[in-house]
Amino acid sequence: MVGVTTVVSAQQSAVSVSIDSSPDEPVVGETVTFNVTVTNQEGSSGVVDVSSIMLRTNSEHYERIEDVGSLAPGGSLTVQMTTSFEQAGQRTLKAHVSAERASGRNLRAYYSPVTVDVQELDINGGLSTTANGSDETTVTLTNYGNVELSDVEILAATDGRIRDRRDAFDVGPDEADSITFDTDEYATDTVTFTAEYTARGERYETTRTSAIDREVIGEIRLTSVEVTRGGSMLSIDGEAANIGGTDAESVLISIPNADGVSPAGGSGEYFVGSVDASEFATFQLSASVEGDTVPVEIAYIADNDRVTTTQVIDVSSLNTTTGAPDQSQAAATSSGGRQGQSGVPVIPIVVGVIVIVGLGGIGRYLWNRE
Repeated sequence: MVGVTTVVSAQQSAVSVSIDSSPDEPVVGETVTFNVTVTNQEGSSGVVDVSSIMLRTNSEHYERIEDVGSLAPGGSLTVQMTTSFEQAGQRTLKAHVSAERASGRNLRAYYSPVTVDVQELDINGGLSTTANGSDETTVTLTNYGNVELSDVEILAATDGRIRDRRDAFDVGPDEADSITFDTDEYATDTVTFTAEYTARGERYETTRTSAIDREVIGEIRLTSVEVTRGGSMLSIDGEAANIGGTDAESVLISIPNADGVSPAGGSGEYFVGSVDASEFATFQLSASVEGDTVPVEIAYIADNDRVTTTQVIDVSSLNTTTGAPDQSQAAATSSGGRQGQSGVPVIPIVVGVIVIVGLGGIGRYLWNRE
């Protein structure tokens, strides 16, 4: 904040004074630099000797510089003065300049005020984490306070054991710096990150525990399975669902040769192809089965790894449909037929009545003609 020059003199003078501070809003204990500029204006009648410059309030003196120098008309000089404040609050200071013309002994005082707003000390570093699903975790240290955080280190630990340690840049107020850790090899679901830093000559730390966001690899599972039985032969229809988070390729579903189970009719395997994440594809298999379970082999490629697994289908627990009627159905059908035959034959009687009526009509017609 730049103050307006005040000249303490009954006559207008060619000497002007200005002052500014850096920073404008210092923190308690922080060094503040004041730049005091003294100018002998153009058109001045002679050289001005600056004997001293003081940084002061009405009751306190902070710094004083003696025998500053001489200024020719149009010349200026700037001096730096520093101080710090131990209490928060607004402070109004002034540059007190004593100067006189080189040709005389008439020493005069010139003033210029400046106001600074001293802030309470706030040391506040915060950690945040971001897992991008690619086995990496990015840790960010944000400076929410008003002093610089230096000598920053960020550590990664699991089960109390430090797994990695990284240096970070100094972080100023309202700034942040990030470090990315490869957490793929950590055999745990959580990692504790700790940021250590120095502020105002003292060491501080802040900690955050983060869950590892591991990518779910593609996985094929048989769902919505329906079985049609014809004796010892089974026709198996269903869906090959990808319940993982990545695509599965070269999906092949087959009936293996095992005890009591074998492929049937050349339909013992079905090539599905690719199944995208969270999608499914249909399949159909045929098998000769003696027991109540059918092992189905599933082979596919996920994230460049070939996976082979077996899913056992419990035939007895499924709602199966039958390709041919069973004995009870056959008996019911024949029994229904016999009941129809044991009663009065309705259709032949109706046909006979129609024939008789028709013959009677023809005879009456011929009789009338005679």
